[in-house]
Amino acid sequence: MAQLHHLTLPLQRNNRFYCFPESAGYYRHYQGHEVRRAAGMLQEFNLHLVTAGVGYVELEQQRYELTAGDAFLYFPGDKQVYYADKDRPWDFKWIHFYGSGILADLTERGFHRSTGWRIRSSSVLESLIDELLLEMDQHKMLHPSRISMLMYGIIAEFIEQAEPVSAPGTGASAIERMLKLLPELQAAATEPFDLDEWAARAGTNRYAFCRWFRRAAGQTPLEFVTMCRIQRAKQLLVEQQSLSVQEIARLSGYVHHSYFNKRFQESENMTPTAYRQQFYMQSLVPPPDMGYNQ
Repeated sequence: MAQLHHLTLPLQRNNRFYCFPESAGYYRHYQGHEVRRAAGMLQEFNLHLVTAGVGYVELEQQRYELTAGDAFLYFPGDKQVYYADKDRPWDFKWIHFYGSGILADLTERGFHRSTGWRIRSSSVLESLIDELLLEMDQHKMLHPSRISMLMYGIIAEFIEQAEPVSAPGTGASAIERMLKLLPELQAAATEPFDLDEWAARAGTNRYAFCRWFRRAAGQTPLEFVTMCRIQRAKQLLVEQQSLSVQEIARLSGYVHHSYFNKRFQESENMTPTAYRQQFYMQSLVPPPDMGYNQ
């Protein structure tokens, strides 16, 4: 039996929120679902996340198949054509939204260049949409700032996770392997990084590992390791104030503290010592003598 749920909200005045939903909901087991909108008919963004089944989006006389974990995004005023597969109709969750700054941001990031998108980790995006639907269903317009916050989280996650569906080859299994490795790599980030060893753990070579890792995490393996090391160093700089910067460099995975200083400054726009001193000034405790200048 088909299940349809529509939630609607009144339009907010211009510039009140960066982004805000006009309506949202979900469709389940709806055979024969089909939408055809002429250009200019819908003046909000239209985001759908497929949660099961199969459906299609048509764009410039080409048809793109979307399955669970895929999404599509139409810009305001776009011509829209999308429909369910006759034998395996899709389930999806959807949002129509607008806002004072979102059009420029999504355009600048290139999201106007494609309609269909693959989401690297769709469960996170789906849970955020569920939070928004629950808030709209239970509280209507009682907490508009929370609604806007949830909408922003959905957009931020979509921006972070989406890849054009037209990209050659999905590599879904390879991306899943990379995502499963992330916690292990994070835990081992302060140890010497061996690219070939991590590629072997993923069951591939170093070149494929780097390509799929970037698609899964949005950055190279070394960038991810560096991010984890800097995070560790910042924590030690604040919590272990008796340790020298050189000792913290070693505990964060860097043999040479000069290279650590360089990476830290590139990441945080200040030296490790300057970062630490911010917290000394806040606590009014003078920093210990490190024995050398940074």
